[in-house]
Amino acid sequence: MPESFLGDGLIFEEVLPVVWTAGPLAEGSALARLNADNHQLLGAEASLDEVRVHEALKDESPALVQELQRLEYKVNILLRLTAEMALRNSGLPPAQRVLMTSRALEWFGEQIPAVGSTGLLAVYINSALPQPVKISCVVAGERKQDDSRAAQLRFSGMSDAVVEQLDKLIFRHHRRLVAGARFASN
Repeated sequence: MPESFLGDGLIFEEVLPVVWTAGPLAEGSALARLNADNHQLLGAEASLDEVRVHEALKDESPALVQELQRLEYKVNILLRLTAEMALRNSGLPPAQRVLMTSRALEWFGEQIPAVGSTGLLAVYINSALPQPVKISCVVAGERKQDDSRAAQLRFSGMSDAVVEQLDKLIFRHHRRLVAGARFASN
């Protein structure tokens, strides 16, 4: 069962582009740079997800708030178009099934890394952002489910701020699934 490896909290299950680069675990300034980049990327992903009226605007006219929301919508469209153009030029790795928490990931595929290896995992979490979250990992194990193999990767050196943002990403994903299920049943 994935729960024993991934824990008993919410699990992000999706089919996403994933890339593995074997190598030593990130340390020192390289790890700090990974954490800073991941923090920025996860913050950008969160901002694409939600349209929020800032607390400072709550007393402004409804017309101004509506205009700002319209502008935010247009910026989001431009970001998505820019991302799509960037992806066409660079391409993405093939999408594969992943189960993820803020501390570990199971990756289902035919060409998964060997148990005991270390390296850098790149996960493209949002098609509107052509940049991956890059996580230093140890391949802690492997399991089989049906006819698939899954590498069990334990994250290494992730900052508390990045862990918190991953938790929020997983929660938003869960919330969307619940809302989608409710909508489908109505």
